[in-house]
Amino acid sequence: MILIDYSQVALSNILSFQRELKSQTPEEVKNLIRHATLSTLKYYKKKYGKEYGDMTICCDGRNYWRREHFPHYKASRKKARDASDLDWGLIFDTLSEIRQDIIDHFPYKVIHIDRAEADDVIASLVYLTDEFGSEVAGNPVIIISSDKDFKQLHTLSTVKQWSPMQKKAVVSKHDEIKNQIVEHIVKGDAGDGVPNILSKDDCFVQGIRQTPVSAKRLAEFLEKGIDACRNDEEKRNWQRNQSLVDFKYIPEDLKQTIWDAYINNKPKGNKGTVMNYLIANRCRLLLDDIEEF
Repeated sequence: MILIDYSQVALSNILSFQRELKSQTPEEVKNLIRHATLSTLKYYKKKYGKEYGDMTICCDGRNYWRREHFPHYKASRKKARDASDLDWGLIFDTLSEIRQDIIDHFPYKVIHIDRAEADDVIASLVYLTDEFGSEVAGNPVIIISSDKDFKQLHTLSTVKQWSPMQKKAVVSKHDEIKNQIVEHIVKGDAGDGVPNILSKDDCFVQGIRQTPVSAKRLAEFLEKGIDACRNDEEKRNWQRNQSLVDFKYIPEDLKQTIWDAYINNKPKGNKGTVMNYLIANRCRLLLDDIEEF
């Protein structure tokens, strides 16, 4: 399987031509995003299709299950985008339109499920086993994403990862992965609004500086795990972060929904529908490479 982290891959492209996005009309912006996104998908299909097989587009749903557990999850991202001079509403609307276009016209599976993030989709598909069909069991997987969270999946010998932002493979030594997960739990994830385990839930929302985790304390956590917590609050915060960053805590019902969506997904598209779509949307440059989709 080729597993594409749709939003992450698309946005890494978009951010590379911010100047053009600010100077063009909304229609021109939409066309630019469409061409860049489809061109990138074609590139990865051509690069990895022979070795890894079919490509699956993994998308973010709207109502993340993590917000049910932690209301401040990714709360700061909207504030940052509101302060940006890019039209994020147009960008996300365009990506949603393209996602539906891929479903309707392209020969790829698209997994888009309410409550699930692309991370959940990718992790769940990696964890598929024989009981869900030999179509995926034991086959090699490449994850196209720069997200460091996927390092915890590198324990499986069949899983590789490519970072579009760094333009290189993401590699983790097997014996280091456990420590990476513990460090992630202890330090949290500022990008997702998850504080470290010494800090209160709302520190990012309130603009309060986190209580720093010293090297000595981190070493204690790496050695003892949750047993290094010194009080009930630290233990509670450990459990808070573990449920948010460790893929083993993806809800079982959501994982099953993702598996069912993948197994039952039958792409609608073929070369003919792709060609008609590219012609209708004036993607002339992509028409020359239609066999690569």
